[in-house]
Amino acid sequence: MFLIGTIVSTFGIKGDIKINPLITPPDLLLGFDSIFVEHYEKKQEFSVLMAKRHKNIYIFSLEGVNDMNVAEDLIGSSVYAANIDIKELKENEFFYHDLMGLTVYSENGDVVGTVDHILKAGNDVLVIKDDAGKEIMIPFVDELVPEVNLNDKSITINTAIGLLQEDDKKAKEGIKEDIIET
Repeated sequence: MFLIGTIVSTFGIKGDIKINPLITPPDLLLGFDSIFVEHYEKKQEFSVLMAKRHKNIYIFSLEGVNDMNVAEDLIGSSVYAANIDIKELKENEFFYHDLMGLTVYSENGDVVGTVDHILKAGNDVLVIKDDAGKEIMIPFVDELVPEVNLNDKSITINTAIGLLQEDDKKAKEGIKEDIIET
C-alpha cells in the first residue's frame, strides 16, 4: 500500500470528498480505479466513480459514499493505493510510506520515538511520537535529518537546542549552573 493523500473536506452535498495529494506528480491521483481509505485504523477499498482536479486539491466521488454525512465522517483519513507507477528515486529521496514507523534516534543514540506521519509543507515535517504519545515535529531537511537507513528501519536526527523539549530543559539547567558558578 502506498500513501497517496489525505481527505481534507467534503465537496457539495452528494458525498464527494476533497483529497490533498501526497504524491508527486499529484495528477497521478486521477488514474486510480479504486482507493483505500484508512478510517478508524481499518483500510476500506472504494471504487472511484469520478476524480478531477480543482485548483490544488482533488475531488473524488466514491462508490458507497452518497451523502455529505458519510463523507464528513471520512475527513482526516489517509488515502492509499494498492500500487502506483513508481518513479526512480534520486539519492536522499524517500517515499512517505517508507518512512512511516521508522525508529528515530538522536545523534548520541537515544531513542526519540517512531515516525507516526508526515506533514507536507514547504519542507516536509516528520511527526514523531515518543513513548508517552507526545508528538515531536522535525523538519525533514539535511541539517536536522542527516541519516535515513531503510535497511535498519532507523532515522538519525540532530537535536539542536530547543528542537526537543528535553534538550531545551538541559540547556536551561546548564545556564543556571553557569550563573551560580560565576
